[in-house]
Amino acid sequence: MHFLFSLSVFIPLISGLVPVQNTKDALIPFLVHEFEDLKGLVGDLKSKLESAEKKDSDFANGLTTAENIIKELTESHDAYRRAFTEAQVAFYAKLSASVHGLSPHQTIIFDALVTTTQTSIYDTTTGIFTAPVSGMYVISWTANVDHQESQATELMINGRSKAWNFADTAGSEDRDYGSASQTVVLQVNKGENVWVRTGTNGKGDVSGHDYSTFSAFLLFPHSL
Repeated sequence: MHFLFSLSVFIPLISGLVPVQNTKDALIPFLVHEFEDLKGLVGDLKSKLESAEKKDSDFANGLTTAENIIKELTESHDAYRRAFTEAQVAFYAKLSASVHGLSPHQTIIFDALVTTTQTSIYDTTTGIFTAPVSGMYVISWTANVDHQESQATELMINGRSKAWNFADTAGSEDRDYGSASQTVVLQVNKGENVWVRTGTNGKGDVSGHDYSTFSAFLLFPHSL
């Protein structure tokens, strides 16, 4: 009797556990499938992240390359601008008033600066032009004298006579002024000084008032 009672209780319990066991058996493959899908999704996200990091790295490298190119172009532009500025050499000065009684080989100071590309290349207090760059220069000067006067002048480069002229109205019967002009093409190296001085012939009188002038310009840069 007792056995029949126990069997009547145990059989319903066993029959109740069967659906649970069946549900568990069905759930495991589902979870495995979901896990595999999730793992695939994680792998895909990881791949996309790595791709994004590579693109970011490529972008950073490209940005660095662009910055380097811009820097090089800027430096090249600055160098070209400096070279272009240095190659722009020219000045024109004149004698504002007449000078008298200059000694032989005394510098003629053309005191009125009319044109210059660089303020430091010609000194109106000394009459000296200093070449900022080496090159071929075109140099001109004019010396004017009063009637019945004469005066020799010389072009000097670093203490050496390079060219000469001679203004002479001494033999003229009229009262006209006289001028002598000279234009030369010479190599002048950077830092060398150029000036005009009196020669040994003449009284040392040179007429000013814009008639006597001194000028130079760089024909092209050139180093010996």
